[in-house]
Amino acid sequence: MNAPVKPDALGIGARPFAVPDPIIRFEQVGKTYAGRSRQQAVAALSGIDLTVPAGAIVGVIGRSGAGKSTLIRLVNGLEHATAGRILIEGEDVTALNEAGWRRRRREIGMIFQHFNLLSSRTVFDNVALPLEIAGTPKATIASKVEKLLALVGLADKSGRYPAELSGGQKQRVGIARALATDPKLLLCDEATSALDPETTQSILALLRQVNRELGITILLITHEIPVIKEICDRVAVIEGGRIVEEGETFAVFTNPQHPTTARFVEAVTGVEVPAHLADRIRPEARPGSEIVLRITFTGENATAPVISRLSSVVGVDVNILAGRIDAIAGKPFGSLLVSVPSRIPESEAVLGALRNLGLKAEVIGHVS
Repeated sequence: MNAPVKPDALGIGARPFAVPDPIIRFEQVGKTYAGRSRQQAVAALSGIDLTVPAGAIVGVIGRSGAGKSTLIRLVNGLEHATAGRILIEGEDVTALNEAGWRRRRREIGMIFQHFNLLSSRTVFDNVALPLEIAGTPKATIASKVEKLLALVGLADKSGRYPAELSGGQKQRVGIARALATDPKLLLCDEATSALDPETTQSILALLRQVNRELGITILLITHEIPVIKEICDRVAVIEGGRIVEEGETFAVFTNPQHPTTARFVEAVTGVEVPAHLADRIRPEARPGSEIVLRITFTGENATAPVISRLSSVVGVDVNILAGRIDAIAGKPFGSLLVSVPSRIPESEAVLGALRNLGLKAEVIGHVS
């Protein structure tokens, strides 16, 4: 039975409804680069198990040299695995020859860090290039390119050349070009790392729009944790060629299990201790001191009046030192730095009330 077709409001092409089955599955995938001797061989990836659900945005984050670029190049056949299997829509692509890869690549779009536009071709002609290569009729090309340029907000830049565009506009051309062949899968190779923060936000919003309105699965690699936080449904953390943690972005960010993940997410989920307070914090309580707590709020608690409830329930004054409320994968998340009396009855009452409210509290130290 064929999958039901989702009407495409943009007129770019109908697409089946996304299903929960993975569009990509890595099964114990390894990639080793040969050296002059067996001892000099370099293992870029080892034992990679990873699934990319159809219709999702999945991010792979890691530092330089962690193996993320090799991983994404395996998906479009620019590199070939030396161990394990990679399944795309159930097909074992590790067994494909070059003709098989040419067929498969027609359903995979690619967005690059440095845009990879042809300087001698106009915006229109850059977007049209994949359609020309596929032998699409000129009239069809013209209609398709116009719709794609409207989608990415460049309808008025059709006749411009890349040198006349800003970095964000060049990346929008790259996105339009990647969508030209109606791909089921979009690969993003550090697509925002060459852009300023404001432009990055606009490009991420466009990618989310493409995902939601066209139903295209997106796999992206990045070293920028804010990119993952902003648009990814799932995240995999890669280190030393291995996936060290993987899961839904909100769950991974709010409860990291691996030290590498914790270091990545601290910058976007934590709240820093103010400089004027940091030098005064001590590991042990002193007479008259207060406990400094970092309280984590998730879900409904992120916007609930928890502090006022806490004060009314235990009858203890809670001093707010710093805080932030943000969103991770579209879900609210908050972090608050507070101080409460160190005296045993009051401190135990506060910590007990926090537990009863389902909040995570971390003792930072004590301050006089």
